[in-house]
Amino acid sequence: MKYSHFIPEKDFELASCLDGFLPQEIFDIHAHPYNPVNFSVDAFPFLKDAGILGCAEHRNTLLKYMPTKTIHGLYFGLPHRSAARDDMNKWVREETNLNGSALSRTLKVVTPNDDPIQTSDELRNGLFCGLKVYHIYASRPDTMNASITEYAPEWMWEVLHETHGIMMLHIVRNDAIADQDNQREIRRLCQTYPHVRLILAHIARSFNYRNARGGLHMLADLENVVVDTSAICESESFRAALGVFGPRRILWGSDFPVSEMRGRCITTGSNFYWLHPEVLRPDFKPATETEMTLIGIESLVALKEMCDDAGLTHGDINDIFFNNALRLLKPHLPTEVAQTEETGPELWKRARTVISGGTGLLSKRSEMFDAASWPSYFSRCSGCEVWDLNDRRYIDFAGGIGAVLLGYADPDVDSAVTKRISAGTYCSLVNPQEVELAETLLELHPWAGKVQFARSGGEAMAVAVRIARAATGRSGIVFCGYHGWHDWYLAANLGETNALDGHLLPGLEPKGVPRELQGTSVPFIYNDLESLDKALELLEGNLAAVVMEPMRSQLPTDNFVGRVAEKCLAAGAVFIVDEITSGLRYGFPGALSRVGLDPDIVVYAKAMSNGFPFAAIIGRNEIMSEAGASFISSSYWTDGIGTAAALAVLEKMKRLNVQQVVWERGIKLQEALKNLAGCHPSCKLLIGGMPATPTMTFQLGKESLAAKTLYTRKMLEHGFLVSSTFYLMYAHEEQYIAKLIDVLDIVLGEIEQVIAAGQLIDKELGNQSQPGFARLA
Repeated sequence: MKYSHFIPEKDFELASCLDGFLPQEIFDIHAHPYNPVNFSVDAFPFLKDAGILGCAEHRNTLLKYMPTKTIHGLYFGLPHRSAARDDMNKWVREETNLNGSALSRTLKVVTPNDDPIQTSDELRNGLFCGLKVYHIYASRPDTMNASITEYAPEWMWEVLHETHGIMMLHIVRNDAIADQDNQREIRRLCQTYPHVRLILAHIARSFNYRNARGGLHMLADLENVVVDTSAICESESFRAALGVFGPRRILWGSDFPVSEMRGRCITTGSNFYWLHPEVLRPDFKPATETEMTLIGIESLVALKEMCDDAGLTHGDINDIFFNNALRLLKPHLPTEVAQTEETGPELWKRARTVISGGTGLLSKRSEMFDAASWPSYFSRCSGCEVWDLNDRRYIDFAGGIGAVLLGYADPDVDSAVTKRISAGTYCSLVNPQEVELAETLLELHPWAGKVQFARSGGEAMAVAVRIARAATGRSGIVFCGYHGWHDWYLAANLGETNALDGHLLPGLEPKGVPRELQGTSVPFIYNDLESLDKALELLEGNLAAVVMEPMRSQLPTDNFVGRVAEKCLAAGAVFIVDEITSGLRYGFPGALSRVGLDPDIVVYAKAMSNGFPFAAIIGRNEIMSEAGASFISSSYWTDGIGTAAALAVLEKMKRLNVQQVVWERGIKLQEALKNLAGCHPSCKLLIGGMPATPTMTFQLGKESLAAKTLYTRKMLEHGFLVSSTFYLMYAHEEQYIAKLIDVLDIVLGEIEQVIAAGQLIDKELGNQSQPGFARLA
């Protein structure tokens, strides 16, 4: 391999795809200025006759094929045992100061035997912003098998921790980041020294992309770890990094002057191999051309392909090529350079001015949690973890407000959806998976005869009510619980605005609901047959359906649901069970499996598709046939995404017994919450709900909302998203629940101190959270 000064036309043709992709200002986080006087003559054969390669040569060389205007750099010398390191480090620093951009910075190449005090002084005085470590300086002959601390000993981490310095780390060993010892050392060191900003070079040396797939996930929670893209030529490695770290923890690097050699690194088995022109036999006569392109172009094109495939935005790409470097180097850059990033609360205020209600779901409004501090927006999510706009990581026990059961970005569900998307999701013909899903649902509900699909819970309930009215020729509905936003439901508050107080929100005005619907919807109270009888009397024989959730915050007593069904049957009405929240959570396929009852219609949404829009109305054949007589139709009820997601969810639920696993974890969580309530009596906590959705509420009278707001805010400070209901997901493994309990114990203790001081309602507390739904209380 050798440094190439000449770029042939074919290289430019390949690099032409970068036009419009690259930002106009970029930061190269991995560049090596080179001065041959600092090395032995044979140190780097690939740089023979290359001459001095300083900051100007770095920029001008890359600008030949990178359509951008400005290139900054994080510069450091090329590690080599023959290097006159002091002279090399001094030259790189001076070269950066003289010829680098104003934002460019320098790392010092160090060895374990360097003077810690001198190194610390150089960092504190701003001569360098961090350290470049390399395995060749380990005190062992086979340095490729060195552990990290053999060439990056503890003293380096201590010095960098004190100075918020950068460490550029090129890990070794055959499995690189998939090596468990490497993983353990990185985790220990980064947790012990959280102010160290660690760059894992070459996507954690994932020249074999399988190492990235197998090991990067072990570092996901280490917020002081990023990766650079230098010299990686396979998009699979970039894709693995994106899946684990998101676009804000990937930084572009060229590895100049390595970038100017021809060839690429390829994965083969569990190893990797550098393919370059010199490995071809002189007598090799292929049928096609064999000229290889520059490593820098190969890497950039592979990165672009990953960005295209993943659908990254211009903002994401700007992060990778520029903004992430500024964030990383922030302690070492002028204050005027530091970017002012919009926070979640700030964006929420802006959203309030352009989106009705701020967002489409009332339960996601920040005022339901803490308007002053709730992050409101996510940049990405995975499992039970969420990253906000500023890339702060949270463990989420708000659980997508009940819409997700398996976990965010579940790999099995996402894979099924991705396959559907790649094959197309909508056209003039029908997606055959509809039939497969319908048959699957009917197997789970043998009493039913037909299925209708929709794309949200509220509209599915409206469909179910329409079908019931069509089947009976009557219009009256009695209901218990929350069933969506449609007119049929809110009509209960026409004439009296307190009918929904125990089911939805107190004092809700039914604005926009036709006054003519007054008297068509009447609520009844859960576990209270007398209230049901009164509701039936009010409808005076006009009953079309009884609508209820089988359970939510309490279990039925005295066969309550069965007796409701009997009264419904006696009245000749349709018994509709709303499993939108309880479905898959409280039983499989729904809570009715615990009650042992077959309704006339059952409705599912939320967990049924694990975060993708989907709903299903399942009913008896003679009732569902009436759907054809009443016009019920919508284009996007036939899209393929929700259908594919639901099939994948049902398969995984059954295969892993997800419902039972979550239920059993919830039993343990409820017990732990009750123990906490006993340990913190002045908080006056009431623990309730079902095991899969435990609830914790403050019973402090007028101070209850203030306590909830303070609790939410303090849990945020500890990295948790919480509310009064803990929506458990399959992704909430035992360690997450244990950490939740530990943090709750701390936070409740702090709240007790505030209560004791009489400071719960304080002017500094600011906006208190609003009361949530009061459902089946």
